[in-house]
Amino acid sequence: MLCRQELKDPRACIAEGKAVTNCALEFFRKVKKSCAQEFTQYANCLDKSSGDLRFEYCRKTQGVYDKCVLENLHIERPDYGYFTRAKVHATDRPAPPKKEKTVYPDATPGLPEDYPRPDAKYGSRFHWLN
Repeated sequence: MLCRQELKDPRACIAEGKAVTNCALEFFRKVKKSCAQEFTQYANCLDKSSGDLRFEYCRKTQGVYDKCVLENLHIERPDYGYFTRAKVHATDRPAPPKKEKTVYPDATPGLPEDYPRPDAKYGSRFHWLN
């Protein structure tokens, strides 16, 4: 996603996209091979226990699924808030070009001090001075 946002051209990011898709498919193949029943129970619990897929009703099946993944795939569930933290991605792709600051001409200088100013047509703009 970052590649596509930085370069504004999805064609330049096809290789990274393929790598991410391949990684996700490999993960789900491994889960299906070793923890299919636990995964299905957890997914059904999430789907049927609430209308908005709340985790709080499925902590027991989540624990069983996490234990299976840890034992078979040696992958531990990340701690709370892991996915909200900023991460630095190391890549050999060159940095995107910096966007130059737009230089605007100075605003109009305004009227000179001795310019004639007519009185307000309908009194003062300050309602307490009328």
